[in-house]
Amino acid sequence: MIFVGFLENHMRTMRVVALLTASVCLTGCINSGTLIKVKADGSGTVEQTILMNTATLKGLMAGLDPKGEMKQSTPFSEAQLKQTAERLGKGVRFVSSTPMSQGGFEGVKAIYAFDNINQIQVDQDPNISGSSNNAMSNAKNAKPVTFNHARQGGNSVLTVTFNEQAMGNPAPSADTPAPDTVDPAMMQMMKSMFEGFKVAIDIEVEGTIIKTNADYVNGSRITLLEIEMAGLLEDEAKFRALQSKIKPGASIADVKPFLKDVKGVKINNPVVTVEYR
Repeated sequence: MIFVGFLENHMRTMRVVALLTASVCLTGCINSGTLIKVKADGSGTVEQTILMNTATLKGLMAGLDPKGEMKQSTPFSEAQLKQTAERLGKGVRFVSSTPMSQGGFEGVKAIYAFDNINQIQVDQDPNISGSSNNAMSNAKNAKPVTFNHARQGGNSVLTVTFNEQAMGNPAPSADTPAPDTVDPAMMQMMKSMFEGFKVAIDIEVEGTIIKTNADYVNGSRITLLEIEMAGLLEDEAKFRALQSKIKPGASIADVKPFLKDVKGVKINNPVVTVEYR
């Protein structure tokens, strides 16, 4: 992956960043949010908001037509958003899209409808909708979040499963500096590189949650995953302490116990269950 390769070649000491973003293929700076809303019968909607750094977006939009002249296109066209509906699962329908602009980022909020959440899968990687030739939508790299919904008496039970894989962060080489000796200039470069970067996946049930094993619950909404790099890199001492605990080949489950008090990161259990009515 582009980002992981960069780290392997230039910043082997930043193992925690490689781990927490190894499932995120980075092209430019992305701010991505996915909210799955599910009703008692298992139907519902997916709301996806994808924003890109304005300069990066303009770069993607610039291109050459068959005559060699400059042309303008957008990765957020309705046709491409409809392709995203196909990737989300069988029977998913594109409903609407709204252009978005926020603090130097531009993009779109798209809404999709589904009848059966059991047929839905949400990629953990932020996507440029419909970009079939982009690494960010490469099906071979997809790490989907899947769902299982069932009725139990008068309640609904939803199980959310992450396709968790061991992250391929390499073992430190002999010339790798200790975490507390990382070049401050390199840390500053990381902060600049990830300015505005955020990825979030939430689920919201229609009704009252009766029981759940989720860690991050707010009313009827559960945060499955949230990574905000500005917060993670803000406290450099805590960041260095965290990265010293990351072992080569560690999975998210291995790291999760160390993330409780780390700003900018929320990672729920690999399997989340929620009973609601």
